[in-house]
Amino acid sequence: MRGRVLLINPWIYDFAAYDLWAAPLGLLSIAAVLRDAGYQVTYLDCLDRHHPDLPGRLGHEPRENAYGCGKFLKTLLPKPPILRDVPRRYGRYGLPLDLFDQELAQMPRPDVVMVTSGMTYWYPGAFEAIRRVKARFPGAPVILGGIYATLCHDHAVAHSGADVVVAGEGERQALHWASRLTGQEPPPEGRYAGLDDLPYPAFDLLRRLDYVSIATSRGCPLRCTYCASHLLHPRGLEQRSPQRVVDEIAHWHGRHGVQDIAFYDDALLVNADRHLHPILDGVLQRGLRLRFHTPNGLHARLIDRALADKMFAAGFKTLRLSLETTDPGRQRETGSKVTTPEMERAIAHLREAGFTGREIGVYILMGLPGQPLDEVIEGVHYVHRLGAVADLAFYSPIPGTVEWEHAVAAGHIPPDADPLLHNNTIYPILRGHASERECQQVKDLARALNRELAP
Repeated sequence: MRGRVLLINPWIYDFAAYDLWAAPLGLLSIAAVLRDAGYQVTYLDCLDRHHPDLPGRLGHEPRENAYGCGKFLKTLLPKPPILRDVPRRYGRYGLPLDLFDQELAQMPRPDVVMVTSGMTYWYPGAFEAIRRVKARFPGAPVILGGIYATLCHDHAVAHSGADVVVAGEGERQALHWASRLTGQEPPPEGRYAGLDDLPYPAFDLLRRLDYVSIATSRGCPLRCTYCASHLLHPRGLEQRSPQRVVDEIAHWHGRHGVQDIAFYDDALLVNADRHLHPILDGVLQRGLRLRFHTPNGLHARLIDRALADKMFAAGFKTLRLSLETTDPGRQRETGSKVTTPEMERAIAHLREAGFTGREIGVYILMGLPGQPLDEVIEGVHYVHRLGAVADLAFYSPIPGTVEWEHAVAAGHIPPDADPLLHNNTIYPILRGHASERECQQVKDLARALNRELAP
């Protein structure tokens, strides 16, 4: 054994949170690489919905939908002062603090602790985990990585309490720091150089395996003005071998009985003839009976009838397409990802292949700098006319993106704003784009129209 490494998936501090196939794919990939390199890995999941001490606690009973998703336990907390004017209830999602401390008390002292971070405005959860780990294991080095640590690196260095803050993809950096802090020789150069060199993410560390999230690629060739994909994956689009992806899907299904697979690619449909088509061919040839989900928005312009037919045959159940807006000018200004005629063709292909309207969701973005509320309402009605589900996606100002610069230039957010103000559910309200009442009215409209769709 080269050393003990404790990996922590921290709490979410927010107004709302839900487990929508939200297992920490990056952290579990790091866990797999560390185990493969000879480290003893312990995993502590603050968002574990199946902890044996949770049922009945504070009235919590784990409930799931048909595809393995469900609610986290929410503990109400006072709102941070900077969010005091938001008329919503703030809280910590995940394990009660005493259960976290109990888990720490039952494990041996780690040689290294690695904490991931999700959305930039969820950083209080990572900070709480770091503080409690340092109190329990004084002197144990703590490394912070993940999305927040990448996009708000200076803030994390100044305020997190971590000994090391790393930015970018984590596998090779985790190996570097584990080797350095334990005094071990690093693995040979190039051992994990490509995506196909990485072992499968360590989903077996989860207490219960309701679903598996899979990334068949990293990065995206597009540069949408509101998206941080190119900041998180600056090398651009990297795709795995289709055979390797099919082998992984078969592994989780055959050895662990997993039926629900969520694709977490930013560009799943790009190069479909050489990528997704062979993946789905492999699934069909092996007779794997699965349910696939795409919570990240798909590039609708890349959906033709042949691909729609194959997706239906392979078992796709939850489709999400990215439209963002019906305004042609804003479509061009934000990256020209899709046009309304292309969206109409994509939905027609999907419906002809056999998908119902309730299985097809279309993301409508709300709260972009300069975006009027009427544009969002028109988008909701447009999606309804196409016979699909309108999914409102609230804009989050992400440092380093073009829309961030627009928001700063317009005086909507300071360049050094506390990341709590990046929160996508409150940004339109705090910046005066819409009132809480107006936002709720748009949500209610979308829900009402969605309920009218035929099952």
